[in-house]
Amino acid sequence: MKTRIAIVVLALTAASFARAQESYVTVHVESQEHRNHFEISPFGGYLFGGHFDRGSNSLFTTDVDVDDDATYGARFGYLINRYFELEFQYSRTESHFVTHNGDQLFGPDAQPLGKLNIDYFLGYMTFNFGHNPHVIPYITLGAGAANLDPTVFGRNASSETKFTASLGGGVRTMFTPHFGLRFDGRIYTTLLDNGDNNNSGCNNNRNNCHDHNNNWLTNGDVTGGLVVSF
Repeated sequence: MKTRIAIVVLALTAASFARAQESYVTVHVESQEHRNHFEISPFGGYLFGGHFDRGSNSLFTTDVDVDDDATYGARFGYLINRYFELEFQYSRTESHFVTHNGDQLFGPDAQPLGKLNIDYFLGYMTFNFGHNPHVIPYITLGAGAANLDPTVFGRNASSETKFTASLGGGVRTMFTPHFGLRFDGRIYTTLLDNGDNNNSGCNNNRNNCHDHNNNWLTNGDVTGGLVVSF
């Protein structure tokens, strides 16, 4: 009699344990399939500054470069599902205008001509792929605005906000469902004017303007940072 009671108790215990395991697995799988949550990703890295053609701005009558410099900021995201995410990015780079190498005015080495602060305000559609919840590669496409704030001695320089498009990709490495690292690379292209070349160097001398009217500032960055999701 005691043996039969012990067998019944063991059977009931095993059944309860099996149901608990099944419930846990179901909830765990569902949580992986429906990862609707917010993300905050502070980051830092390096921006490769780009180039202003002559005639594309009102400050210089010659070609100038934007110096490569450190960049930092944060991204805020909301996952619609495990594959699709909406993100907002703010980033800042405090750079300089510099001459080309070999410029006749300064010789073979680039020289600073003034300061240029760049602030990006961009919205993105981010597409995650892969099935590993710990390593999540992605590509992202976005658009928004760049605030260009120059300071050049002896020139009347004011900040301007310009349309910017962006394309990038990267990978998240998640140590837990709520914490990980993120590595990213992006390209930015900013419309400097509407192509009418009404800037300095083009008003009175059309020879100072490029025939192809390259009025875009194109640059890119590589960054790394944290991922906090909730």
